[in-house]
Amino acid sequence: MQRITIDPTQCVADTLRLSDEQVHYLQRVLRLKSGDLFIAQDGEGQQWQSQLMTEGYAQILTKLATPQRPATLELVAALPKTGFDDVVRQATELGVTHIQPLLSKRTLLNPSPKKLVRWQRIAQEASEQCERTYVPKITPPIGFSHWLKGKPARIGNYFCVARVNAPGLLPCVQTLLSDSPQQSLQVVIGPEGGWTPGEITDAIAHGYQETSLGSGILRATTASLTALAIISSVKEQLL
Repeated sequence: MQRITIDPTQCVADTLRLSDEQVHYLQRVLRLKSGDLFIAQDGEGQQWQSQLMTEGYAQILTKLATPQRPATLELVAALPKTGFDDVVRQATELGVTHIQPLLSKRTLLNPSPKKLVRWQRIAQEASEQCERTYVPKITPPIGFSHWLKGKPARIGNYFCVARVNAPGLLPCVQTLLSDSPQQSLQVVIGPEGGWTPGEITDAIAHGYQETSLGSGILRATTASLTALAIISSVKEQLL
């Protein structure tokens, strides 16, 4: 059944007031007609089976079961020159709960505030298409040094580095989640050109575990999705 993400303020009793954009999406893109059913979700786990009506309204028929909130899985990624839209979309598909864009010393992109709005909309659309009832939160881009300040040292923080003799992310995650399946995880991915030696040293000093994604050299966008795919695969095996 098709889904749309709504703001809770759109619900009044058992009626849902749709925005013009939502009406266009339901009627013109999804080809739904008056009387057809769809699922409305709020991106925080709440979801309702609803029936499309005329004049921009829908009737809420039943509240559906609220799935368990997933354990925190945060992607922290230095922004690539291009392709971050796809990273956001595919990271949402892989079950990420938070995305933090980073500005490292080798980051060339300095996005406008409009980009954050776009990324959040992409995450929302991807969650609808992939039936992820929790839409990931995307925070504004922040400089590496500023982001690292005050970070508590804890297990489950992985700092991915290329061209190093470091433990693989896969065995690290397997060992951790086999004992603590609901452990929060954070994976940090570098920019095109890699981390500087100083950034690596600072991350390790703040308790991040240096890990490898394999012997190959991956593009920044590929590395983000590879890391999340590894974690997602381990999580699925433990279900």
